[in-house]
Amino acid sequence: MSKKIEVYSDGSNRSQSIIELVKKLACPKCEIVVHHEAEKKGRSGPSVWMDGKEVDIDKLEGGINHNHSIPFKD
Repeated sequence: MSKKIEVYSDGSNRSQSIIELVKKLACPKCEIVVHHEAEKKGRSGPSVWMDGKEVDIDKLEGGINHNHSIPFKD
């Protein structure tokens, strides 16, 4: 099943790293949309959303888990 992954970028190097990591971790059928306006989600920095739920970027940047999936924020 494909997922919709949205990345809200603030244009920083960290945002670019997160975009590349999301592309690496996403399934081949996943839809990845990059928004270059992090403020739309009320953020001063980057954020990642999958199927309408925010992904914990700290876990995402911490590495790939054993299932090679993007971890959700609790």
